[in-house]
Amino acid sequence: MIKLSNRIITTQRTPIFFGNDVLPALDKIVGSIRPGGMFILADRNTRKHCLPLLLERSKSVANAAIIEIDGGEADKSIENAGKIWQILMASGADRKSLLVNLGGGVVTDLGGFVAAGFQRGIKYINVPTSLMGQADAAIGGKTAVNLGHVKNQVGFFYPPEGVFIVPEFLKTLPEAQLRSGFAEIIKSVLIGNAALWRRVHKTPVNEWMNLPAEGVLWQDMILAAATYKNKVVAKDFREKKLRKVLNFGHTLGHAFESLGMQSAGEPLLHGEAVAAGIICAVYLSHVSTGLSTAEMHAVTDYIREGYRQVPFQQESGSLMLDIARHDKKNHDGSIRFTLLSKVGVPQVNTVCGDDQVLAALAYYGSSYK
Repeated sequence: MIKLSNRIITTQRTPIFFGNDVLPALDKIVGSIRPGGMFILADRNTRKHCLPLLLERSKSVANAAIIEIDGGEADKSIENAGKIWQILMASGADRKSLLVNLGGGVVTDLGGFVAAGFQRGIKYINVPTSLMGQADAAIGGKTAVNLGHVKNQVGFFYPPEGVFIVPEFLKTLPEAQLRSGFAEIIKSVLIGNAALWRRVHKTPVNEWMNLPAEGVLWQDMILAAATYKNKVVAKDFREKKLRKVLNFGHTLGHAFESLGMQSAGEPLLHGEAVAAGIICAVYLSHVSTGLSTAEMHAVTDYIREGYRQVPFQQESGSLMLDIARHDKKNHDGSIRFTLLSKVGVPQVNTVCGDDQVLAALAYYGSSYK
């Protein structure tokens, strides 16, 4: 079901409301749920910059209790989930309670995980405020926390009651977060829409960053990415096969991110890691699944010009391999990738040997020289 101004994408599991005026619809969902208690999970930035708009436009959450986390990938942990469960229990939450997750991918991942685990499951709603969340992370009902320095090792398939994508929230983002989220849009068009990739590719990443974040061009990109992901999820909610296409760039992207979590340097944003992982993935696609040299170089050049090089030492290759082997989509000890035979045509479960992976990492390093 599509509404022309404020659009609603409906699947068998979760309605997604899209537009700057959709928050009043949250009241209808809350009214249908009739929760026994309401809680809003936010980080310190979304509490300051986004919560006032949510409270202004959705009267049903006016009396919700606020649970605040610092924000950042380190917050996505079993320990933090335990702290939030303790807060919910101490506040009298029960199985009729409702949790509203207001924030980026960390908040919606952690909040969904908390909702899935508390008293064997309470209902929750995602209100993503970052480009990463709106284009990808808040959609699809996969919830997770990190285990040590390894990404998303513990989680549930647990869909929200609704996702409310309000592009206006993007005005609150610093450029680094906008650029990070754009990597997920690049991923989405590469695997799902060759024509849209050509449209994206015409405008360098740096020029995208200068466009109004809540403007029509951005809205078109977000809606396309959200619609594509929702379509995939509706066909394969539990990731038996098709949903694995969404892992493009993420096997080594998560390895880059996990490696960054172990270092004392500047934290690596998820999208920066995914951008690096996409360069590795197009190299592996070229050598394993027939992606043309021209398409490999086109993707590599586009990302190189738009994203800084992720700090990486070639001698860390064996550690990256170890991290990649922990990816949830692997089995039998082999590392399995989603790759491309050409832009818009993904191939899942492609096994690549250690030598190929190390060569991909070397290609990534050389692409910035």
